[in-house]
Amino acid sequence: MNDLRLMLDLNSEQDNLYIKTGKNCKAMYNIDGFNSPDEDERVNSFSDVPEVITLEADGKNVLSSISEIDSENLLATNIITFEENEICIYEFENKKVSNLKKVEDGLYEIPLKDSSTMENDQAADILADQFYELEYDETQHDFPLSTNRLFIFLFTEKEKLYRSSILSNRDYEGFIGKINQFKEKYNVEFEQSEGTELILSTLYLMREYLNQDWEEIRGLLEKS
Repeated sequence: MNDLRLMLDLNSEQDNLYIKTGKNCKAMYNIDGFNSPDEDERVNSFSDVPEVITLEADGKNVLSSISEIDSENLLATNIITFEENEICIYEFENKKVSNLKKVEDGLYEIPLKDSSTMENDQAADILADQFYELEYDETQHDFPLSTNRLFIFLFTEKEKLYRSSILSNRDYEGFIGKINQFKEKYNVEFEQSEGTELILSTLYLMREYLNQDWEEIRGLLEKS
């Protein structure tokens, strides 16, 4: 999992914070802990709201734009990649340019503070335990902050799906078509209630982010 690097190119003022990796995968990231007073002495901060990005191997996967002055402040970047069998969680942090690894003139690598992994199956089990919940209960698991960020992100995505009326939303017609095939093949029925869309929203996450096949999803439904 250590082939992901976070780069800062101060030779450019735009799109200069980016990921380099050998992976093609979906990822989420958020940038926080960054403060810089402007001319009016107000404070600008990155939002804690996570963003979704599809990483391209050997490409420049842009996250944001950082000025050289702003790079002297604390910058914490959290990146989570969703891969074939596991989820990789990365925490990068720099306190000022002087603690960055210089690659060449103006190009720096931001240090990796910590990293961890979780099997897709483990994450899917946790989602299945809370099929009918829209908020992640952090008190149920003794996870570090970085892992909690993963589930906060997944449950935020789940709520978006649920609020969008996934069952009748044309954007998800392809997924609902596959759900209907799944129901027919495995003789599965969902109750016709508000809970149906909560289940469907969870199953979408399992397919889109956690690479669960339909046999695994049937097992998760049977256990719930």
